[in-house]
Amino acid sequence: MKKIVIGAFAAAVAVMFASSPALAAANKYKAEKSSGAKYEEPAQRDTTESAKPEKKEKDPKPEFPDKGWHKGPYLAAHGGFMQATNDTNLLTNRKFDGKLDPAVGITFGWDIADWIGPMLQMTYGFATDTVGDGGVDTPVEDGREHALDISLFARATLPYFTRASWQPSGVKIIPYLKLGGTAHGLYVNANGDGNKTGSVGGGIGFGAGTEFYVWKGLFFAIDFTENVIFQKAVYKTVRGTPNTKIIDGGTNLQAVLLGLVGWHF
Repeated sequence: MKKIVIGAFAAAVAVMFASSPALAAANKYKAEKSSGAKYEEPAQRDTTESAKPEKKEKDPKPEFPDKGWHKGPYLAAHGGFMQATNDTNLLTNRKFDGKLDPAVGITFGWDIADWIGPMLQMTYGFATDTVGDGGVDTPVEDGREHALDISLFARATLPYFTRASWQPSGVKIIPYLKLGGTAHGLYVNANGDGNKTGSVGGGIGFGAGTEFYVWKGLFFAIDFTENVIFQKAVYKTVRGTPNTKIIDGGTNLQAVLLGLVGWHF
């Protein structure tokens, strides 16, 4: 009898332990059913989780301005050097102060798209030098030269440079080419009548440069222009002789090298 009781007790304990996982699963099923969630066996749940597609990480957004960032007006002050190629006084056969004059001016433009727009440059060159050869109308004295270029260009860059992924986040590098026309005037002022000379002309202008955008609309630039100027000869009455040629006419090349600092609105 004793053995029968012990065996029955052992069997009850075994059944109790065996039924615990089933009871836990049943309780979980009831809880998930009451909450509306679909019950899944552990093995089935593992399979379902592994079957779910992995979430793709979004590619980082490139640190570059949106399309149209380079559109709009801009204004800059510039300074550099202007070549004066037609200021030799034929009466004295003397050229005024070498070939390069200091120059200052302003640049105004309006980019109608990121890559192209009109560009207006007005550049004033100036220099001082001794003029004359001691004649009645050409005494030796101090003279001052004034030169002016007014140029209108179409300025363009490749759209590639305005959207290039290699552009640094802190500065944008925009090289450009330009093509247009230039009006040119030059005048040497002095007391002696024969020492006063000047010339006017106009022609084709072309060039290149590079802009560096460093902060918001602030930019710096290096700008080079080569002008092909067609000038008329200048005549005046000197020493009692009318129609005396004092400046030769013809075609002259004129280079202008400038540095710009400005703001792109």
